[in-house]
Amino acid sequence: MARALAALAGREFDVLVVGGGITGAITAWDAAQRGLSVALLERGDFGGATSAESLKVVHGGVRYLQHLDIVRVRESSRERRALLRMAPHLVHPMPFVVPTYGHGMRGPEILGAAFILLNGLTADRNRGLTDPARRVPAARIVSRARVLEWFPNINQEGLTGAGVFYDGQMFNPPRLVWAMVRTAARAGAAVANYCDVTAFMLQGGRVTGVRAEDRLGGDKFEVRARTVINAAGPYAEALLVRSGVRAERSVPFSRDMALVLKRQLVNGRALALQTRYRDPSAVLTRGARHLFLVPWRGKTLVGVNSLVWRDEPDNLRVTEAEVSAFVAEIAEADPRLGLTMDDVGLVMAGLLPVEKGDEQTGDVSFGKRPLVVDNAKTDGVQGLVSAISNRYTVARGVAELAVDLVYRKLGREVRACRTEITRIHGADFFRFADLVREVADALPPAVDRSMADRLARDHGSAYSEVLRLARERPELGVPVGGTGILRAEVVHAARSEMVCKLSDAVFGRTGIATVGDPGAAELEECADLVAAQLGWDAARRASELREVRDRIPFRRR
Repeated sequence: MARALAALAGREFDVLVVGGGITGAITAWDAAQRGLSVALLERGDFGGATSAESLKVVHGGVRYLQHLDIVRVRESSRERRALLRMAPHLVHPMPFVVPTYGHGMRGPEILGAAFILLNGLTADRNRGLTDPARRVPAARIVSRARVLEWFPNINQEGLTGAGVFYDGQMFNPPRLVWAMVRTAARAGAAVANYCDVTAFMLQGGRVTGVRAEDRLGGDKFEVRARTVINAAGPYAEALLVRSGVRAERSVPFSRDMALVLKRQLVNGRALALQTRYRDPSAVLTRGARHLFLVPWRGKTLVGVNSLVWRDEPDNLRVTEAEVSAFVAEIAEADPRLGLTMDDVGLVMAGLLPVEKGDEQTGDVSFGKRPLVVDNAKTDGVQGLVSAISNRYTVARGVAELAVDLVYRKLGREVRACRTEITRIHGADFFRFADLVREVADALPPAVDRSMADRLARDHGSAYSEVLRLARERPELGVPVGGTGILRAEVVHAARSEMVCKLSDAVFGRTGIATVGDPGAAELEECADLVAAQLGWDAARRASELREVRDRIPFRRR
């Protein structure tokens, strides 16, 4: 699958979507599935920025319960259900354990009462989910003995039990975005990464398309469209300013940081750690906000650390001092972890739009501002819609509203959205356990059968595309060093998954570098495999390697 640059010229699309993160990808899929002609342009790689730099959690509503935001509790539960249904290989339920202490606001009685309300509000959380492994259990209170069985090293002083609720966990967020992009393309969308939209084309107060630049070849071109959906995430408002639609950028960001720790500190369940910081907007509070230790791909995710960010998105950075301070905060929350900077495998940071932020305290509020903006009403530009999403959980619903609005702007009868009940590329199976057995049975003799589960999670029912390569070329049926990722997956990504840079392969399509530094030899091997497919010379190969190494922090450790 190649970039559709030729398909972008010489025609006018019904809708052009700017931004190929989770919101833009699912918006393009929704619009194409409903029958609109669609173009999707992404300035970097699909799902390669904020959509990749997250705690990998699909929230199911519990986070909004303490704010008494019943509407968002219901919305989150519905959208978690939709993701579990449309991408059952890439999203699965994950238990989150919140220890209780004493019998006051931090005790099991208060939390249990909240869970009764949560379970009632989300009683339909499993409607349409046929795979038992993807059904979400009810939130519940467990005993002190059970908590100690799960986490024997937890702080036991005053421990009275724990609350257990379930959210969704994404196994590989960039592959989730890519699967949606591929599904959009299959429905007829023209898609291209590394195409930077530099400005909206305006005529008589109406958007008529965009000006764009190929960031790989340097060519500048125009794409005409009857409507444009601005789903560019942190770049969305900057694009309005650059196009003369707005005078200045006014929306602040939250820079959300999470860490991948080299050690697996928790297994099978996420654990809440209470910090000294409070949630200033909570109506009901247990006294402090939580960080979560989340098991992921044999490592541990921990987050989130938020910072008000008013600088330009291109200047996004995290200093070693900031990471050190975050590690110290985690260590203070639970000294028994013995956490140091040596445990940090990867630093992830993304920008999310917020309603307000306090630079002094670091408090941010995502607010209840409209997530779909008609720019005809706010900025006087007809045909332009802004789709603003700050969570994977709400992206599908935001996309549905944005495409509904596009239909009205086109003067057409709105066709029903079907993304909530439609499976994406790779999700053509009934039960995940059966898929794993199917993959194991299909593995070539040289491939270790223990890889079946991970192959099923990354590729779903499309696993045969990878295994075909491993059969044709047995030397590709072995892992890249000690990563557990087959050489065939790297080659398949370079051949068929719109990989343009080495980073696309190792961070985006295969995830080789998303759990930390895979090792110098492993990166060299990946560079050889991708270079052979894309025809790079030695200079280009070396440049791509440097770029990837620069994205892996503190490699001296």
